[in-house]
Amino acid sequence: CNELKKLFEEIAALKRDGSEKAKQEINEKRIQGSLIFVALKKLNRLDKVRLRAGRDALHKEKHRVDSNRLQLQNLLYEANHLKREVQRCYQFKSQDEEIDLVSEEEFYANAPENISRPEKTVNDEHARRLARLEWELCQRKELSVLCKELTLAKENSSKEIALKTERLNSLTPCLEALLKATRPLQSALDMEIEKDWEVQKCARLLPRPLYLVYINLSAFGDACEKNLSTSIEGDEEEARQLEAEEKLDLQDDDDNQESDNEDNEAENRKKHHKRLSKSDSLDIKKNKLLKPHPLSVKFTLNNKSADVSISGNLFYFPQLGFVTIRPYTNVENVGVAASDVICPNKILDSLFENDFGEISPNPKTQYQLLEFSLDQNQLMAIFDSGNYGKPYKWAQKLCGLEFLSSSTSENTENHTVNRETSQTTVPDIVKLIKQRFHSRLSLFRQIYALENKNIDFSIDVIESAPIRISSSLVQWSSVSWEEYSSTATTQRFVEENLVNVHDLFYRAVITRGSAKLECLISISSNFPHDVPLWALCLSWNGRHDALNNAAIREMEFWTNSLQMTKNTPTILPAQLKRTMSSLDIFLETEGPLYSPAEFTQDKT
Repeated sequence: CNELKKLFEEIAALKRDGSEKAKQEINEKRIQGSLIFVALKKLNRLDKVRLRAGRDALHKEKHRVDSNRLQLQNLLYEANHLKREVQRCYQFKSQDEEIDLVSEEEFYANAPENISRPEKTVNDEHARRLARLEWELCQRKELSVLCKELTLAKENSSKEIALKTERLNSLTPCLEALLKATRPLQSALDMEIEKDWEVQKCARLLPRPLYLVYINLSAFGDACEKNLSTSIEGDEEEARQLEAEEKLDLQDDDDNQESDNEDNEAENRKKHHKRLSKSDSLDIKKNKLLKPHPLSVKFTLNNKSADVSISGNLFYFPQLGFVTIRPYTNVENVGVAASDVICPNKILDSLFENDFGEISPNPKTQYQLLEFSLDQNQLMAIFDSGNYGKPYKWAQKLCGLEFLSSSTSENTENHTVNRETSQTTVPDIVKLIKQRFHSRLSLFRQIYALENKNIDFSIDVIESAPIRISSSLVQWSSVSWEEYSSTATTQRFVEENLVNVHDLFYRAVITRGSAKLECLISISSNFPHDVPLWALCLSWNGRHDALNNAAIREMEFWTNSLQMTKNTPTILPAQLKRTMSSLDIFLETEGPLYSPAEFTQDKT
């Protein structure tokens, strides 16, 4: 290229000269340049030939390398495949491995020598395995023969049982005819054999807590308390169905424990399409939790002196594990104020101290309610709407239920049924219920008389000569806890916890002339153990109460200091007479201080 460049420069210089000699040299230079072009073209072609040859050689080498790489990958794949096959062979389990064979010690001890062959099998594991399998086969053949014999014996026994059952069933009409023929004799001898049989059949369907309270109350009524009667109420057919379902559930649980995993998986697949939604399942569980047993136990205590009685229905909640009691009275509900005294929802409150039946006696209940976002108040509201009563603690003892300490576990039973607890508790509780009913009847009559202004002033509560009462009772009515506790005159009683929301509250209005005495009375749920508490407020020439007037304070003390033991049947009229006589004395004493004089002094 440099020579060609130099040649071009020389030709250019010769052309600038323009002589004849220069022209000849130019022709020579052209010929020389053509030769150089020919040589350059030759070199170019040689370069292209060599480049193509190099590419062909490179392509051939790449092809060889790719072929070798592919062969290597195939070899690696086959090597891995062979390794997996070898590993699979190592992991292969023969079907005989799933057979649960007897231990080697038992095999050599029990198997005959023609099967065990100890001289060969002791050191040869494979031969020992074959010998054990042979011994297993022999044993299974023997057991199969024994199974056939037992199955045949079972079938024969079933046939014999069926024949005897048929024979017994054929006796039923004969026995019924015999019983029917003896009914006149039963009536003449006052024997209720058939009725007792029916009751016993029904009692067998009761859950254990209700069964205990039924037999103990019945026994106590027959032996000690003739006015106590006991009966069973509810749907007997539903109770039988429930008992059958419980037996079926127990049987299913046993079957599930004996079945293998494959059977369980197949059963789960069959039942998969029957699964309920989460909300439906939760509703079913909630209804089951809050559903009582179909049967309940009812007891009735009759009052000899009056044609009245108190009854109680005991309900058992299997899932919650406690009982509730719903009281009833057949006292004629007369009088607005007096009706609160015999209200079934309150008549058995505080039978024992602080037992108002407002919380579950079972510590496990609060954790069961959490699943359904319920609390104790909502549970009590559900019981009240269903007329199931309240879960008093004494009712649990009456049924022999004893609860363990609080536990967060929902899977363990934290209550037991103790027969001795029920037996020892029945006499005391029946006595307390009887006393409570008698005291409430007495209180009912007193309040009913006061509500109708029928006051017996012949009661001598001053322990001296009777005095004439000049004031008069114009109103006796019941008030709510909110009304009672919001009054200034009763605040000190509320603050000192002398009264609570479970008591009975009444308002009495006594007048004489322009004077008006308002009395707020609280009667404890534990009456007659606690004396009714009176709070007085006098409206006469101003407002006077125990906080601002010593005389009113003395009047309250005089009224509230009446002894209960001497005046239980007439405690309220006696307290009222003390209050009215105190008011008369107060007005006749303070009246002359004001003019004109309004009250005559016939007691002072």
